[in-house]
Amino acid sequence: MSDPDGGKATDAPASKPITSAPKQRRRQPEDVKARILEAALNAFANFGYEGTSTRSVAMEANVSLSLLLYHFGSKDALWIAVVENLFLHTQGSKLLHNRPKGSTAAEHLRAVVHAYVERFAKIPALHRLMTLEGHRISQRLVWLCENYIKEDFQLLCELIAEGQREGSVHAGDPGRLRYAIIALATVPSAVAGEYEYLTGKNPVSPIEIQSSVDFINRLVFKSG
Repeated sequence: MSDPDGGKATDAPASKPITSAPKQRRRQPEDVKARILEAALNAFANFGYEGTSTRSVAMEANVSLSLLLYHFGSKDALWIAVVENLFLHTQGSKLLHNRPKGSTAAEHLRAVVHAYVERFAKIPALHRLMTLEGHRISQRLVWLCENYIKEDFQLLCELIAEGQREGSVHAGDPGRLRYAIIALATVPSAVAGEYEYLTGKNPVSPIEIQSSVDFINRLVFKSG
């Protein structure tokens, strides 16, 4: 078949099917909530409750304010969700409540110390948040203590006192010794920049985590 100009006609190329642009993957609700919780933790830990707004958290999490409020409702509810999520994954607290049968106080306390150091190294913002909330009595602090801190405080003090009766833990007020353990376990990672600048060591590296554990053990236990 010839075309009107006398040239040989060619078959028209087969037209490609029209396809729509690939759809963006819809963000899963749990992914969104996790991102909001992470952004909120950093905000509450760095700026405190009063210095944090839901709008700034939404911007940091790259979500709309309406989506944040859909998941958490209010700043109060968001703060509570952050704290609940933190303590849900705190291994030191879990160990305190699940002592292996037949273990001595010293054995159990050593395991708890190691778990505390590791946990705070992984989430240094936890200590910063607790420090900001703990400097004065407030409704949030009372809620924290009654729901999470008080029972763990009592259990750890009892464990220290039992270790003292065993003769494995140095004498002293168990409450003060508990605060000393928490401070030594948390401060290096909470001020990681300062620590690394002054010592040349990364406080959240596996070597430094173990060094912190060993140092605490030497101070707490008579046998080091």
